[in-house]
Amino acid sequence: MSRRILAALAIVMLFAGVLSAQESAPATTPTTTLTAEAQLCTGIDARMPTGMADKFPPEVGKVFLWCRILGATDTTMVKHIWYYNGQEMATVDLPVKSSSYRTWSSKTILPEWTGNWSVKIVDADGATLKEMTFTVGAAQ
Repeated sequence: MSRRILAALAIVMLFAGVLSAQESAPATTPTTTLTAEAQLCTGIDARMPTGMADKFPPEVGKVFLWCRILGATDTTMVKHIWYYNGQEMATVDLPVKSSSYRTWSSKTILPEWTGNWSVKIVDADGATLKEMTFTVGAAQ
């Protein structure tokens, strides 16, 4: 073989090796750790919770879960999952648009729905960021 052909083959093999190494290298994806601050309350005023409590009367009408999500590096989603006596009652998808983002959801509470309630805040991957518990009327 001529020197030109050998040189060309060497260059092709070199590039093939580089491409192969690049394909097999694991991609590094920055992981974001979100954290959540949260308050149960009876209202929201100027994007802040009002009437904070963990026990509410049967005639409360509506309970809010206010939260501040910290640590997002890009737009993402969280969910508020509302439970009554261990049974899922509602799921609310909420966008998170900055590294310190306030958002909230609410659940209408019928007067006969007394007992134990909880709300989970979960990230886009389903990991629980925070869980809040409360009672309506007397705990059962």
